Amino acid sequence: MGDQRLGLAMTGPFSEPTPAAAEIAKEAEKLGYTSLWVAEFAGPDAIVTLTYHALHTSRVMLGTGVLPIQIRTPGVMGMAFLTLNEISGGRAAAGIGVSSPGLVETSHGASYRKPLTAMREYVQILRQFFSEGRAKFEGQVYRCNLRLQMRLTQKQRPRIYMAALNPPMVKLAGELADGVLFNFCPPEMVGERIAMVRQAAAAAGRNPDDVDIAMYAFMYVMEDRAAALENLKRFVSNYAFLPNYSRMFATFGFGQELEEVRRMVKAGQRDTAYQAISDASAYRLSAFGPPQEAGRQWVARCRAAGVTHPIVWALGDTGSKAFAEMVRAVAGA
Repeated sequence: MGDQRLGLAMTGPFSEPTPAAAEIAKEAEKLGYTSLWVAEFAGPDAIVTLTYHALHTSRVMLGTGVLPIQIRTPGVMGMAFLTLNEISGGRAAAGIGVSSPGLVETSHGASYRKPLTAMREYVQILRQFFSEGRAKFEGQVYRCNLRLQMRLTQKQRPRIYMAALNPPMVKLAGELADGVLFNFCPPEMVGERIAMVRQAAAAAGRNPDDVDIAMYAFMYVMEDRAAALENLKRFVSNYAFLPNYSRMFATFGFGQELEEVRRMVKAGQRDTAYQAISDASAYRLSAFGPPQEAGRQWVARCRAAGVTHPIVWALGDTGSKAFAEMVRAVAGA
């Protein structure tokens, strides 16, 4: 990758492994995007989807953004990313996070215990797999004794990006990860978190500049700004019930608004609870307006704040024409 990194999140209909998504991936690569990212919620499988894109591209890094660590054992995760890395010629990036108790325990029936310890151990095991092809580990959360039966030919092994919302995980990313991945962080607030990453890296004896600072740059692909604001507020209000996000948003000054969202939902006002989020808060979280102007300005703000790897994430109208126009408009920002 070059020094000027710019990622693209494959969202909406382009989050699936389809010919239309492959065309967008190929065009993004030609336009100079340096990475493609696929999130995973309830399908399709992110690593399989990135493998599909690996067959249609040749240079872009291919990252998951993100996979919950608890729903795949470290051995399964290690095998999957090493396989993607072999197929892609060394372009795999393991974007991992601890998600939420609801998704991990309710949706998948897995354990959410000791998330910070679990992440530390998981990364240590992945490092062993990626560097040696085997892992022998005994920890508080994970145990592993597995030698992979696969030939590793790529000099560049999968990179590890750690999703981090709050200070303990942010610092752990600086200590252990190749990159940190921030989400829903206002550009004017990200500097403090970047400083945490740098300080933790230095304390661990690492070069702080070796840790890539990635962040989703949300932007609405909609002509109707009022509708875009309403949609973003509805989107953000869903995070009021996720403890990790609620703590992070509180540090950004959104705590009272999310508390009001929770109060309204409990009072039976679920359909209108999103209105507790102000326009001012919405404008701090996403770009609104033509991507050629607002989108590029938003990416510039992220870079000015110290983000080394903005990742464009389209919200709103993500149909093929609007999404493709946004990809072209923001390219090179």
